[in-house]
Amino acid sequence: MSEELPLIVETEKLSKTKYGLLAFPDTGLVGTMAAGHMISSKKMNEVGYVRLSALPPILVIHNGEPKSPVRLYSIDDFLVLISETPLPFKTLKELAEQTVRWAAEKGIELLISLTGIAVQNREEIEKPQVFGVGASAEVRTLLKSRGLPLLEEGFIAGPQALILNECVQRKFPLAILIAQSYSEFPDPGAAASMLQQLNQAFSLDVDVKGLQERAEEFRLRLRELMQRTQQSMQGTKSQEQELPALYG
Repeated sequence: MSEELPLIVETEKLSKTKYGLLAFPDTGLVGTMAAGHMISSKKMNEVGYVRLSALPPILVIHNGEPKSPVRLYSIDDFLVLISETPLPFKTLKELAEQTVRWAAEKGIELLISLTGIAVQNREEIEKPQVFGVGASAEVRTLLKSRGLPLLEEGFIAGPQALILNECVQRKFPLAILIAQSYSEFPDPGAAASMLQQLNQAFSLDVDVKGLQERAEEFRLRLRELMQRTQQSMQGTKSQEQELPALYG
């Protein structure tokens, strides 16, 4: 394997896992917030990290301990891969390729990638809607059977486009869940809608109330990450906003 490829390092032996959730910083930080709240509220076990050679030297500090910004957590039937920093396009492409290959080796049945989509009238929306995109007809049928409306028209860009393309090419089951979101601000409301939809569709039982109560704290704490994410996304996600009016 090329030394330039991201390397998924397991720090604990993983048993067979049914679902793999993917959360990268992008529109509204919806995936990052939803996955982060799930990890903390469910007290998920940290089971690995991703070593990224193409990333500038960066670590995050949690409870005084230095950690990789891209880590793996596990509980019951769920594995979560979360990034706490925007990733360069080249790294994202390689990470998408290796993640799908690794998921296949681990026997994961379905990857679920969490993201937001900017809507111009977000301030008028009390409860953001969540739409699904399936990499295959089977996944689309699954999403509809679990009460998730499908995104019928639009664009997928950024990290989601890379993981979707990889799964289509490899014929690996992938669902992308997309919540209506602000484009320029962290959106805890959209993340809460995402978790409620996950609870309903995949029996997650995550306490969403805690996220809603701490919404302002999340907005303030994640402002810098949102700014860095916007810079990294500049020009790559703008087409997603060109959705038909019925999604507004």
